[in-house]
Amino acid sequence: MKKLIVTLFGIFFITNSVLADGHVKRIISTSQTGMGNEIKYPSGKAMITAFEFTVPVGSPVVAHTHSFPVLIMIQQGEIELTQGGKSYNYKAGDAFVEDVGVVHESKNIGNVPVKAIVVAIGVEGQKIMTPVK
Repeated sequence: MKKLIVTLFGIFFITNSVLADGHVKRIISTSQTGMGNEIKYPSGKAMITAFEFTVPVGSPVVAHTHSFPVLIMIQQGEIELTQGGKSYNYKAGDAFVEDVGVVHESKNIGNVPVKAIVVAIGVEGQKIMTPVK
């Protein structure tokens, strides 16, 4: 009984202290990509890679595909993502997941460089991005 009380108190204290002071802010929670498709995971040994990506004003990101889900969190600027003739605009504060195996491209459409945090939720040995010609 003593263990149960200590455990419940610990859970209550940790939960309230984390939530009460505002340290947790949800950025994204989704089962769909930024293009409205279902997120798909490949099989294999997990490998997560995170990096900052910068796109100069007016510059494109060439047409490419991904072998696994890639989370994009726009920190600065505005980008237009295009896939199959449809365009989606994302600006600072937005987050989205790019499709697996779907050719898409993007372009900085703002007046400042786009800075984004990219988290590749991948598989060891597979490329994060494969350019398409």
